[in-house]
Amino acid sequence: MKNNKWMNNSLLTVAIFIWLLAVGLSIWFGFLYIESNENMSYTILQTDVKKHLNDNIGDFLWGTIGIILTFTTTIFLFITFREQRAQLKTTQKQAEKVRFETTYFNILSMLKQVQDTVNANIASRLANKEIKNIVDYYTNFQKRYSCYLNEHPQFSEKVNNFDPLKANSAEIETYKEKIATLYTEMVEETNCNIGYLYRYLFNAIKFVIDDPYNLSHTDAAERYLNLLQAQLSNEELCLLFYNCISAYGENKKGELQFMTILDKYNFLENIDSSFLLNRNQYIFYPHTSFKFLNREELKHVKKKSNND
Repeated sequence: MKNNKWMNNSLLTVAIFIWLLAVGLSIWFGFLYIESNENMSYTILQTDVKKHLNDNIGDFLWGTIGIILTFTTTIFLFITFREQRAQLKTTQKQAEKVRFETTYFNILSMLKQVQDTVNANIASRLANKEIKNIVDYYTNFQKRYSCYLNEHPQFSEKVNNFDPLKANSAEIETYKEKIATLYTEMVEETNCNIGYLYRYLFNAIKFVIDDPYNLSHTDAAERYLNLLQAQLSNEELCLLFYNCISAYGENKKGELQFMTILDKYNFLENIDSSFLLNRNQYIFYPHTSFKFLNREELKHVKKKSNND
């Protein structure tokens, strides 16, 4: 936009200069014509000029001025067309933004219906286990995790002594796989997968990050994702946290695509650490700057983000 503005100003300056030059030449030739009629003591060259001016002054002046003014008009038209093209592009971008926002806010408005459907599904399947909604569903996972720690003291000790800042990649991966397995087993044993909610969230997030406008405006994409994140409870965010590292978070190629997207866009950054099974599990999302991290941990996150 700055280059276009500079180009337009330059062309306008040239056009004004040419117009002033045309006026100046016209005045100069006019004075030359008048002086040539009043003073007959010029040199031979001046006499030739006088004769030429007497015979062709009108045609010469008007022809020259006509050409210059036509050229000036062409430059002004060129500037006008450039401005119109720029305005058209701006209008198109605004129309694309309006189209995106209209669809996106409709998606957000439907999220409540999705959450209600998931809660109804949980209640119908697990009411006998006193699990009636998403909050109870996650609470049940926390209880199962605590029971597992009590039954496996060695694993419990490893979890409590695990230091994300000192652990190597293999240790982190082993830890993550174990927690992912516990989540998968919980889903299979309860026979109640709430994947409907995750699929909806996945497509909503993909809609934001794949939109052409947001591809060139990353800050805008983050703002839209924050609106979606704000409508999820801590329990829903934690379920998303663990679901996406499990087998249920894999795509057809066996890749944790959803986890990668959440990690890249800091979607889970507002999770309350007290809701995680263990605070040190933040390392499962190595590029996410969780709000509860201290300065040293944040430095570690940035370092990993730059290296990967």
